[in-house]
Amino acid sequence: MSKRYSLIAFLAICLALFGCGKSKQTEQLPEFCKQDGSRLYIKQGKLRMEIMPKVGGRISSLKYDGHEILVTIVDLDKITDWGTVLWSSPQSEWSWPPLDTLDSKPYTLGSNDDRLVLTSDIDTKTGYQFTKTYLPIGDDRINVTYRITNHSDQEKNVAPLEVTRLPPSGDLFYPRGDTDPISGIFYPLDVQNIDNLTWYRYDAKKIRNDHHKVMQDGKEGWVAYVDKGYLLVKQFDDNPPAAIAPGEREIELFTHVEHIFIEMKQQGASVALAPGEYLEWSVVWHVKKLPEDLAKNPEPVALAAYVRSLL
Repeated sequence: MSKRYSLIAFLAICLALFGCGKSKQTEQLPEFCKQDGSRLYIKQGKLRMEIMPKVGGRISSLKYDGHEILVTIVDLDKITDWGTVLWSSPQSEWSWPPLDTLDSKPYTLGSNDDRLVLTSDIDTKTGYQFTKTYLPIGDDRINVTYRITNHSDQEKNVAPLEVTRLPPSGDLFYPRGDTDPISGIFYPLDVQNIDNLTWYRYDAKKIRNDHHKVMQDGKEGWVAYVDKGYLLVKQFDDNPPAAIAPGEREIELFTHVEHIFIEMKQQGASVALAPGEYLEWSVVWHVKKLPEDLAKNPEPVALAAYVRSLL
């Protein structure tokens, strides 16, 4: 009998701690977020964002009315080739490849004020810890707030840099800022200046035997991507060139030599963080299916006017 009561007591303790078979992670999720195995889903209207806490807390899919906008997971052995991640800037601090702890290792799942919160471990090389907070703010908008905390024993100058991998097709554009385009160590990207917009139309035939890149200051605080009648706009605080990390630019477009993806990157201001201090930076993701007339004729000036109407 004593063994039986011991077993019952043990089961009662387990139920009290873990709650009738529900996981602790499931209980922590805000109402707008659902969990399916190792993946989280935020669904608002026709917009559906997927996040993978166990793989760097990265955004792994973005669909509007069932249409996929991002380059999604193909092979977990190629962690860097898909989805959306946060990097620290300048990249020269960590070079390449990205730091596993921040880019691809598991993040802790939680919530705060009805927001979904994912937190990395502390990276031993840089002392940085990343936090990613997600909150839908409309049927076609999701606010992503990034925090970088300095856990090292010295002051750090660091900026947040969001990196999104898009299919190798379509157009990318942003208001041209106060610096000329540069390409760093890569071939220059074949961009045009149209009505004070920097405009890039993907053409696989123009990708030579290396990666291509453009880096430039932007204006107005947005960068956009359009393909097959669907639009993704990233909205963020605009900063002057002097506020950006050394050797970097506010906006960067990058094309892979093997035609795997286009990277759309934007970054915030560089901040001096004393030990224990942190910075926060928000990006609003706008996703739309274009009006029929604009989808049939995605003329640059009209597209830019449509983007500005959303913001």
